[in-house]
Amino acid sequence: MTYNLVSSLLFSFFFLLQFTCNLAQAPAIPPLPPAISSPPAPILPPIIASAPAPGPPGPPNVVKILGKAGSYSTFIKLLQITQEVGEITSLLNNSNSITMFIPSDGAFLNLKTGTLNSFSDQRKAELVKFHILPSYFSLSQFQTASNPLNTQAGGTTDREFPINITTNGTAVNITTGIVNASVSSTIYTDNQLAIYQVDKVLLPLQFFAPPLPPAPAPVPSKPKKDDPSSDSSSVNVVPSTATSLLPHMFRGVVYPGCFFFFSVCYAYMS
Repeated sequence: MTYNLVSSLLFSFFFLLQFTCNLAQAPAIPPLPPAISSPPAPILPPIIASAPAPGPPGPPNVVKILGKAGSYSTFIKLLQITQEVGEITSLLNNSNSITMFIPSDGAFLNLKTGTLNSFSDQRKAELVKFHILPSYFSLSQFQTASNPLNTQAGGTTDREFPINITTNGTAVNITTGIVNASVSSTIYTDNQLAIYQVDKVLLPLQFFAPPLPPAPAPVPSKPKKDDPSSDSSSVNVVPSTATSLLPHMFRGVVYPGCFFFFSVCYAYMS
């Protein structure tokens, strides 16, 4: 019995030994080839939308120019309440050229008390326009200006809105018929817009000139008196030329008749 048990153990040992040797002699499984990886996608820069091309620069902003220069708040208020700033912007947008004379706040304070407040809204708008020329003038161009100059307020007759500009060296003087002012400094200038400071508010003659008297009423025509000589029922007057011909006609008729009568009588008696 012990022999059988030993034989079983030896058989199991040899069987395991043979199985282990077979496993050791089995061919090794080749390693899997490395996976072929695709190249990484290139990193593209972020797409940035291009800004639109800048348009042409707009016209100069008169209010900003005067506000930056300072000391012109009264005239700025007049531009705004009369809405003339919109008219100026429209002119500049349409490539029109203008020249502006701007009184300082001190110049308005030198007006007679209540003068500005006494103007109606229409007068205030005309006052602003009276400070604007519808052409561009550099300081040197005032030397060849043809007076009187037309303003945005109206024409050049005495009862409209003309101004006269004269120069003396570099000094520029302005006459309105009410005020004599001078250009103090240049606030802004380019090839389209010129803005100059003046030392007085330009008051137009039209504001203070007495109104023209009304035209006289036409005189009614007087009725003509009856003229007897023109009455068709009156006796016709023989013209003097006809009267002067009567003696000649008498002689031409009577004398030949008498001669004929005496000739007949003489022939009968003989």
